[in-house]
Amino acid sequence: MHDTAGPGSAQHAKVVLGGITGLYVRHDAIENNPIREVVLPKAGGKKAKKERMVLEPEELPKLREHLHGHRKALRRDLPGVVDGLGALGCRIGELLALDWSKVDFAAGTVAIVGTVIRVTGEGLMVQPHTKSGAGMRTITVPAWYLDILKRRNAESESPWVYPTSTGTLRDPDNTRADLREAVGGTEWEGLHPHAFRHLVATVLDAAGLSAREIADYLGHERVSMTQDVYMHRKSKGRSAADALAKMQLES
Repeated sequence: MHDTAGPGSAQHAKVVLGGITGLYVRHDAIENNPIREVVLPKAGGKKAKKERMVLEPEELPKLREHLHGHRKALRRDLPGVVDGLGALGCRIGELLALDWSKVDFAAGTVAIVGTVIRVTGEGLMVQPHTKSGAGMRTITVPAWYLDILKRRNAESESPWVYPTSTGTLRDPDNTRADLREAVGGTEWEGLHPHAFRHLVATVLDAAGLSAREIADYLGHERVSMTQDVYMHRKSKGRSAADALAKMQLES
């Protein structure tokens, strides 16, 4: 008996599984949809490259040095995107949805209240809410990141904090692809923006923030999600901005 399964059946299975896991994500049972990130093997038997979902704090300086030395990465503002992901610990769609009205320089806060989505027949737009109610949050950011935002704002001609090179709303899928391309063939092969959520949670956990404080910073509705996926130890809390103060990303 011959195996008749082919690319079509694999794609069908991915669609079905993606729908199931997407339902889990919407109900905050899991943090992100792992099926969405699966890349099916191409004809000829080439294996899909594995996504890298974890980034250690000590890797950041070298990663940023690499991105600053990569011409396309600089042109695509990937060092800036990495700064944002590393400071906010937000989802890539949430980061790209930020406009300057969401940044309060006097208070030192950033409001995360939307996410970039693509609507069939309409293109990119900002959905005026995040994945869950808990994702609608205003967070106090570390001072070094506020300084970066002030410089970006002074130089910006776009309403978006992280726009395309032409100042328009940026596509999360394209940004993921840009990052994968920039780190291709390096020790960060397959790096996914979601790795920065793990990174921020790790830094906050090590600094002693409580599960509830970390969940609030990341926008998790359920503290158990934060504990199960991100946390490794228990200790007394301190502010997220203070905890991230030492994670100076800018070179």
